Amino acid sequence: MKPRVQFFLPLLATALTACSPTSLEEYHYEGENIAKEIALELTKVHSEKDLLRLAPKLKKKFSLMVDLMVAARKCQKRSEEDFYHGSEEASDLLKEELIRIYEIDGCQETLEEMQREALHRLDLLT
Repeated sequence: MKPRVQFFLPLLATALTACSPTSLEEYHYEGENIAKEIALELTKVHSEKDLLRLAPKLKKKFSLMVDLMVAARKCQKRSEEDFYHGSEEASDLLKEELIRIYEIDGCQETLEEMQREALHRLDLLT
């Protein structure tokens, strides 16, 4: 391995570790950010065609949310800490957008299909 790469890899590992949540409060904050990002993407949807165009980005965000939920659950089991109860603003915003999208012709089925893989992974872990 080249000297530069040997120097870079430990720094990268440290940076990645430092950026990952370590408490349920941090997981909650990260989840709020993902929920806001999903809601923001959904504001761009006014037809099934719009939703299909955003499908890859939304699928990725739903997957990130599930990954975060799984990691938060593991953190909670390790620390025996109660779930952090913070603001529900992002959750409410996402809920409003999802309800709006469900009312658009053809979007309910499309959105459910986008969420299916992530929800299936979540079901396997509960």
